[in-house]
Amino acid sequence: MIFARRRARTVVFAEHGDPAKVLRAHRYRLPKLDKGQVRLRFELGAVNPADINVIQGVYPSKPQVREDIGPEPVSIMGNEGVATVEGFEEDGEVENKLKVGDRVVMGAPQLGTWQSHANIPFSSLIPLPASSPLSLRQAATLAINPPTAWRMLSDFVPLNPEEPARGGESKSRKKQWVIQNGANSAVGVAVIQLAREWGVGTINLVRDRPSIDELKQSLTALGADHVLTYDEFLSRDNNTRQKIKEWVGKDGELRLALNCVGGKETAEMAKLLAMDGRLVTYGGMAKTALALPPSLFIFKRLVSTGFWLSNWVQTHPSERQTMMQRLAALVHGGKLREPETEVVSLAGTDEEVAQVLRNVMTRVQEGRGKKVLLHWKDE
Repeated sequence: MIFARRRARTVVFAEHGDPAKVLRAHRYRLPKLDKGQVRLRFELGAVNPADINVIQGVYPSKPQVREDIGPEPVSIMGNEGVATVEGFEEDGEVENKLKVGDRVVMGAPQLGTWQSHANIPFSSLIPLPASSPLSLRQAATLAINPPTAWRMLSDFVPLNPEEPARGGESKSRKKQWVIQNGANSAVGVAVIQLAREWGVGTINLVRDRPSIDELKQSLTALGADHVLTYDEFLSRDNNTRQKIKEWVGKDGELRLALNCVGGKETAEMAKLLAMDGRLVTYGGMAKTALALPPSLFIFKRLVSTGFWLSNWVQTHPSERQTMMQRLAALVHGGKLREPETEVVSLAGTDEEVAQVLRNVMTRVQEGRGKKVLLHWKDE
């Protein structure tokens, strides 16, 4: 298949720094397709908190530095999104995996989803199953947060009924519970919904805000069993520890805590875990050190560990394909809702696009608004 060398528009940075200052719009001509490469048209590119860290230069996974698309080396931003296959160079394999018009999500990190078009190896893509058609917003938010929730509920304490127990663990007959902070994050709402689907109870901690009652109601509607603010959780007057013990009950067991914040609340969550509990950290939004009392490790055999989806993906490629198909089916069936999103259109001059990006990055860093999805408008 012969392709004209079309121009692409993209979001790049030449040096690390404040995302509101270093990001800019860029135009370049796509190179000729190589065998096994796929020409993609990106429909939506998701903006995640980790992207901010990438631009700042403090995230371990970094986009490739490109010296072939302009007068200076730059990196193309974007780790998550959805694209449509426009065509490919046949190589004996790709034509058996994809066809023109297929929707795909990214199967490798930092491929540059904040651009209008790209040439990407087919082996780095995950086709979305036609049997579970998704909206563009659903597909654009499928590849990172729901899989992170799935794995954390599956790999540390055997809560997922669809997967066998690992590492000598046996599935308890008691009702299982999970406690998590950052419960209104994209991962947190996925945890709530998967736990509900698998019969697991959830205790969810969130930051207080003027609209706290509305937030509590929305999380409860998704399947949350209990929602507390951090102040309510830490308050001695509320006797929260006793309440949580009553919620879990004698027929239940709380052995898994999920942490994306850090700080004092996380240590208090760990204290509530039963013997052989697991504290799994996948973020540190509070940017404070996590201090845990030695007694938890000595007397309750607490295991504190971390999780990063990128590490898991490298060693479980076939399991990822199966997991993504199951997640797509849950989303298609209405059992797993995507987070609230806002589509921001990128159009006009490079300076006009840069101004839109500055506004978006400022909001994301302040934690304001819905999850942002970027869309390049056709010119």
